Amino acid sequence: MSELPRQLSARVDEDLARHITTLAPTGLSNSDLIKRSVALFAEVYAVAVANGVAEPHEVPRLTAYRYQLPPKWTPPPPRTGSLSFPQPKSSKELA
Repeated sequence: MSELPRQLSARVDEDLARHITTLAPTGLSNSDLIKRSVALFAEVYAVAVANGVAEPHEVPRLTAYRYQLPPKWTPPPPRTGSLSFPQPKSSKELA
């Protein structure tokens, strides 16, 4: 495989613009969206070829998938108990 350039470009047509807009709420940059999308497509392709679903020259079409989301953040339980601070010394004890 030939050396890839450090930067790639793609024309933003209506479909790509719509897909990027759909993914905008994720908070990822356009660059990260494209990188993750290519990574996902590469994984779909590699698994399809490895399992004999597609030949290396074929582009597989994903027809089913499963979601795995990160665990939802839950706040820690409230702190309970009491704290004991030393009593301030009186002026008689300080002398």
